[in-house]
Amino acid sequence: MKTVFGLAVLVGFGGTLAAAQFAPWLAHTRLPSQTTVVANGGRAEQFLIRLPADRIAATDAAAGGVRAVTGSGAMVLPAKFVAEPLLVEHFKVRDTGGNVVGVAARHWSASAAGATTTWSLLIPSRGAMILSAPGEQRGALEAALQAAARSPNRVSNGGTVVAMASADAGTVTAGTGEFAGLSGTYVENWTVAGVDDEGKLNATIELSTITRQPE
Repeated sequence: MKTVFGLAVLVGFGGTLAAAQFAPWLAHTRLPSQTTVVANGGRAEQFLIRLPADRIAATDAAAGGVRAVTGSGAMVLPAKFVAEPLLVEHFKVRDTGGNVVGVAARHWSASAAGATTTWSLLIPSRGAMILSAPGEQRGALEAALQAAARSPNRVSNGGTVVAMASADAGTVTAGTGEFAGLSGTYVENWTVAGVDDEGKLNATIELSTITRQPE
C-alpha cells in the first residue's frame, strides 16, 4: 500500500507538471542549456537545488529527519502509509547559472528489499527526466554530519559533502522531450552548511548527469 501511494504521489506530481508543460495556452521561456560535451560523446549537465529557498514541500515523517523538520509546506501522511520509512520532497531546480529552470520530486523509501531513491525532474521548456539509485540508508545525512564532527542541529562553518548517489549507482532511467531516449548516469551530492536557528537545513543539492544516445 505504501509503495502504491508513493508511486501515486510521483505519477500525480509528474502528471500535473506534464499538463503544465503541454497545455497549449502556456508558453514557457527557454533558457540556454548549460551542457558540456564529454570525451565519450555524451553530454554533461548539472542541476542545483538551494535549501531552504528551493524547497516546495516535504513529507513530515520520521524518515525525513533534519531534512523535513520545520520544513515549509509539510505533507503529513496517514500512519498506514509510513509503516516503512518514506520521504517525498518537492523542489525548485536551478541551472549552474542560478536560474530556476524547473521543478523536481524526490522519492525515497526503504523496505526489506533495500532503499531506493527516485528523482523526477521537469524542465518545462525541454522535457522530463527520471533518475534512480539504490542504497541510501535512513539517516544518511545526519550520520555524515556526525562523522564530520558537526551537529545537524547547529550552523557549521564551511560545508560537508554527502554523497547520496555515486556514478556507479545512479542511473538515468527515462525521459521525455529533449531527454527522450537518453541513457546515462548521475551523481547526487549534498553540500551541507548546517541548520539555521529556525531548524531549516542550509545546503546545496547537486545533480550531475551524463547522458548519451544509445548506440
